[in-house]
Amino acid sequence: MNFKERLREEIEYKGLQLKEVSALAGVNNNTFLSYVDARGSLPNVEIGVKIAKALGVSVEYLVTGEDSELSRDSKHSDIQEILNDLQSLDKEKISFLKKMIHSIV
Repeated sequence: MNFKERLREEIEYKGLQLKEVSALAGVNNNTFLSYVDARGSLPNVEIGVKIAKALGVSVEYLVTGEDSELSRDSKHSDIQEILNDLQSLDKEKISFLKKMIHSIV
């Protein structure tokens, strides 16, 4: 998975629209679209940090798919393992799990 795919996945996971993320990050919408469309452009570091902050993830995660901060903490390691497992589920099962989680949070 590359930056563009992780960025798209994170936006979808958060239930946001592309224009919402570009606004949250303070990035021109057309520029932002170049990071998620077929062009798959990579942002400069400053913009990458803004996008990561807007999504509540690290730049490291968007670039590599890993987050060294999370791996230091076993609770977050467990969460990462669960997230990896979730990637193999179909939309129906994910929807079901989402409802369950929201009912207990």
